[in-house]
Amino acid sequence: MKVYFFTKRESKNDGLNEIAARVLKFFKDNGVLILSNLVERKGETAQLSFENMNGLIVEGSESVTEAGYLIALSLAQEKPILYLLPRGEVLPDQLRTLLENKKLKKFFNLQYYNQKNLENVLADFIEIIETGELRREAPTIKFTLRFTPRTDRYLNWQSKRTKLAKADYLRKMIDEKILSDQEYQGFLRRPRPVAKEDE
Repeated sequence: MKVYFFTKRESKNDGLNEIAARVLKFFKDNGVLILSNLVERKGETAQLSFENMNGLIVEGSESVTEAGYLIALSLAQEKPILYLLPRGEVLPDQLRTLLENKKLKKFFNLQYYNQKNLENVLADFIEIIETGELRREAPTIKFTLRFTPRTDRYLNWQSKRTKLAKADYLRKMIDEKILSDQEYQGFLRRPRPVAKEDE
């Protein structure tokens, strides 16, 4: 898998520089070849093509005109885009139209991030590239579950290893089980009876 990451090259914002470093590290640690305007390679800028890329990530907190070109190039080739904005930032008006366009919004994925959820947002983007869809829905149902100390130790260990919060790790496990459960998938696909309208 190969993705391109774009952000402002020289930022006075140390927090943004740290975010950029975390994005690059996350993808490298997860076996994704990541190209970036932050890391120059011979001939890369002149011959940048999304034909062999699997996706584009743009950190958009410091608006840069080159990002518009990359987004257009990526959309033209129907590659998924992850547009990252820190929580509280406003999406530029010219990009808002992408969210309103039925066809383009399938490829343009706007995500607000903070220090805690950045890796989860990036993991979701890998899922979008691999499966063509975001399977993780926003959790809205509260559920209380008690664990033994042994299970809690295991979850803590997995949380550190995968860089996911314990709850996110458990949700991911359940999502994977849902997809691999053939009986349940068959149940979902079976035809439903059509309700007759009252005469």
